[in-house]
Amino acid sequence: MDINDTMIGSKIRQFREQKGLSQEELADIIGISWRHYIYIEHGDRKLNIGLLVSLSNALDITPDVLLSDYLTGTNDTQNTELLALFNDCNPTEKAILMDMLKHMKALLSEYGI
Repeated sequence: MDINDTMIGSKIRQFREQKGLSQEELADIIGISWRHYIYIEHGDRKLNIGLLVSLSNALDITPDVLLSDYLTGTNDTQNTELLALFNDCNPTEKAILMDMLKHMKALLSEYGI
């Protein structure tokens, strides 16, 4: 299976921007040079497991969010999308959405769905 490093780099950039981090800031957080980070974000370098974990931790996501296009045999795609939506919310938005989800889930149960 071929992994598209450019696509993974684009996802990393998206989550970095959502967190309001510059490329230099994220590189510092994960302990690599800015130039090395640029290569990763542009898809010119492959991620090793250690960097994948460091990036995931720094961006408050799980590694499967970055690798979701390559995972098979699971229905984690919806979970990944939901997590990405939640990661893009502030704490107030998260609280409101959680409350709404709990109420909607209860309504689905009431209707036997």
